[in-house]
Amino acid sequence: MTKKKNEDNELFEKLLELNIKYAIEDSNINMRMIDNRIKFYQSLINHLEDSKPFFFQKKKLIEYNNKKEEYENKIAELYTQLGEEYELIEKLSADI
Repeated sequence: MTKKKNEDNELFEKLLELNIKYAIEDSNINMRMIDNRIKFYQSLINHLEDSKPFFFQKKKLIEYNNKKEEYENKIAELYTQLGEEYELIEKLSADI
């Protein structure tokens, strides 16, 4: 009976380790996707700056500032998500 229990425990540990490895891989994929989204918003900001209105174009300047702030906020949110994914990977790696 203990032999069967030991085999079951070994199988359970191997399955748990496999699930953790898949979770780490999934998290790595999420980090790459987040990184791509950050690069996308950074390119939008660069494009905005290329067509920045002059100081006397008040209405366009307000729109420019609002868009830039929106993109910067999105980037900040994405960096937060990136940090969360990194912490998850650290926790999962410690369990292996």
